Amino acid sequence: MSFAEAATLDADDCAGELDHGRWVPVTRGTWRHGTVVVNIAVLLKQYAKAHEGWSVAAADPGTKLARNPDVLRGPDVAIVRLERVPTGVGEGGWLDGAPDVAVDVIRDTQSHSELARKALEYLSSGGKMAWVVDAERERVVLYTAPDHVRVLGRDDVLDGGDALPGFSARVAEFFE
Repeated sequence: MSFAEAATLDADDCAGELDHGRWVPVTRGTWRHGTVVVNIAVLLKQYAKAHEGWSVAAADPGTKLARNPDVLRGPDVAIVRLERVPTGVGEGGWLDGAPDVAVDVIRDTQSHSELARKALEYLSSGGKMAWVVDAERERVVLYTAPDHVRVLGRDDVLDGGDALPGFSARVAEFFE
């Protein structure tokens, strides 16, 4: 399947991602999942308001990571520089390349290894940082290019580093 074919699907009936040209359904998250996603989106939106030039999106915004075969991902939350924000509809409304920071919260039907693979895809497609958030264990696995991995617990502070200069939040804030 191509990006153009995926763009014709009804997102409510056929939620999913393109994994190297193959459509893979994605199940809906739990209430807890949604709460954690909102908490992270709010923290990133506050950062974007305080630091000009950023845009935040949530609820699986389409990101085109590779072509031939096509890879389309939908992070739970993403933040990018304003100049990269797509303005079209359908395929034209999906981000070209990875967000500066992509956030995925583990769903009941996902494994950490699956999301680790996606985090590495974001980095190899130009992303600067990816967060894999484990709400059950209240921790964040932070991936930065080229191959740095850090595990942060509830009492740790997540620093935006070069990807989000000036951003910091206690990991516990994600789970409140």
